[in-house]
Amino acid sequence: MSPASQLQRSSGLESGSLDACKRSLLSVIESQIVPQLVRAHADQLASGPTPATQHLNPSEATVAEFATQCHQEDERACWDFVDSLVQEHHSVPEILLNLITPAARYLGELWVQDRLDFSHVTLGLLRMQNMTHHYGFLNRRPYHQAGPKYRAMVAAAPGSQHLLGLAMVSEFFVNDGWDVSVEVTTSEQALLEAVHKDWFEVLGLSVGLLEQLDGLPALIQGLRQRSLNPKLVVMLGGAAFTHPGTVDRPYGADAVCLEPLAAMAMARELAGKST
Repeated sequence: MSPASQLQRSSGLESGSLDACKRSLLSVIESQIVPQLVRAHADQLASGPTPATQHLNPSEATVAEFATQCHQEDERACWDFVDSLVQEHHSVPEILLNLITPAARYLGELWVQDRLDFSHVTLGLLRMQNMTHHYGFLNRRPYHQAGPKYRAMVAAAPGSQHLLGLAMVSEFFVNDGWDVSVEVTTSEQALLEAVHKDWFEVLGLSVGLLEQLDGLPALIQGLRQRSLNPKLVVMLGGAAFTHPGTVDRPYGADAVCLEPLAAMAMARELAGKST
């Protein structure tokens, strides 16, 4: 089932389910998007000299205007706006943290308030995802860490729809020197085929909804059995684990981690032990 058919407002979707979908999207935006990526970038930038930058503190009106530009038919305006900030020597982490993050949150709030439809929210978030990849790549430092280079696949648990969150996770792995594959399918069968098609040391699985937690043990068992790597490391994260008590439950994974820098260190350690 497509993202739109799962989350769009329709006569066949009960109000309770729709409200849950809205809360889920807003939770993903709040907990998974750019703030974690910016912390990773900031840690890298702090390790060496960087050009002088101007502090970025956009007004609420500016954030709302940028968010609107991101979901309009002509996307040139939003790219021109961010390009102008880069030319004015605003740092990429500040742009991600102080502009794109609140703009993404703003879009989610508009949808929850029935002021913007799902298609426009999705379009805006996907454009922000593209910006995150583009400017994150420009800001990326050469990788010099000694040791083996591992492969990871990042994916959403079937039923989760948060491609922007996957983009953030993939940035963490890439910046840590991994070869990364992003699996955007929402089908369990497609996930099983993906881990069987290529060799990965680590599978990072993002879970957006509490309702998906009960099915995780069976899903993870199936992924391990199907994986080309019999010692596949499975790590879990996502908005579902921000709820009390969820991190401590056994799901059959090797780790549940919400802090990006700690997750990268743990992934490398677990991958090393599995080889």
